[in-house]
Amino acid sequence: MVAGKGGVGKTTVTAVLATAAADAGLRVLVVTLDGRPGLAALLGAGASAGSTYDGDIVASGRGASKTGSIHLRTLSAGEALQDYLGTQGLARIAKRLVNTGVVDVVASAAPGIDDLLVLGKIKHLVGLAGPDGPHDLVIADGPAAGHAISFLRSPSAMATTIRGGPLRSQAIEIDAMLRDSSRSRVVLVTLPETTPVNELSETAATMTSEVGVSLAPVVVNGVDRASEVEALVAAGRMGESDFAEAARFRATRCAVHAREVDRLTTLLGERPIELPHVATAGLSARDIERLARILAEQVST
Repeated sequence: MVAGKGGVGKTTVTAVLATAAADAGLRVLVVTLDGRPGLAALLGAGASAGSTYDGDIVASGRGASKTGSIHLRTLSAGEALQDYLGTQGLARIAKRLVNTGVVDVVASAAPGIDDLLVLGKIKHLVGLAGPDGPHDLVIADGPAAGHAISFLRSPSAMATTIRGGPLRSQAIEIDAMLRDSSRSRVVLVTLPETTPVNELSETAATMTSEVGVSLAPVVVNGVDRASEVEALVAAGRMGESDFAEAARFRATRCAVHAREVDRLTTLLGERPIELPHVATAGLSARDIERLARILAEQVST
C-alpha cells in the first residue's frame, strides 16, 4: 500500500511502482480506493479506464518476458459489501442495501466498518496472488497519511470491539495479513523538504509501533540533483542576470533536497529511494516509464 501526505506524489509513485513491476514481468493489480483522477493517464490509458469495480487491463505484454501487465480497478465499501453478500447467495438483497445507502448509515454508526469492507476485499485479492492466480502483486493507492493510519488500524480496532461472529473473524484475518511482512508492506512517500520529512518520520514510527505494519523502503519524490549548476554557483562566476538568479535558486533547492534526503536516511536508518524532479507541468506515461527505470535500478542495487 502506498501512503503519504496529500501533494507528495503518492499516486505518481503508485504508477511508477506498477510500471516497474510490470516491466519486470509481473502481473500487477493496481487498486485505487477513491477513483483518483489521473492514475489511468499516468499508466498510459484513457481517463476513465479502471474507474469501475471490475476495472480494466491498461497494459500488457511488458518486460523482456512479455508477461508483465497492469490491471487497474477502483474499490468502494458499498461495492465490496455487495460483492461479499453476492458470494453468500444474497446478491439481490445486497444490491438493494447498497442502493439505499445502508453502508453510509452503518459506517456512521460504527466508524471503521467501511474501511474494513475495503480491506476485506484487498485481503481476498492478495489471497489470489501467485503463479496460479490472476496477478502476482497488488498495489493499493492508499489514503493520505492521516487516514492511512486509521484505515490500517481499523481491523485491530474492530477485532477488539466486536465480540464474535464473521465480522470479527474477518477483522482478525485482515489484521494478520497487514502484520505479515511477507504479504503486506506500506510504501511511504515524501518530498525532500523539512516539513514533509518530519511528518513522514512521525508517520513511520506510528505505522510500525502502533499499527504494527512493516514498511518498504521510503520513496522521496521530486529530488533535484544538479551538481553542474551547484558548481557554477559555488565558483561565483554567474554574474547578475535572470539566468544567474535562477541558477542560484536551483542550487539552493538542490542543497536543501540533499540535506533532507541525508536527514531522512539518518532518521530511518536506511537510504530511501529517490525519484528525480521532472520539470514539467504534468507528468506523462513516458515520464512514468523513465521514473520506473530509475526506481528499478535503485531497487536492484
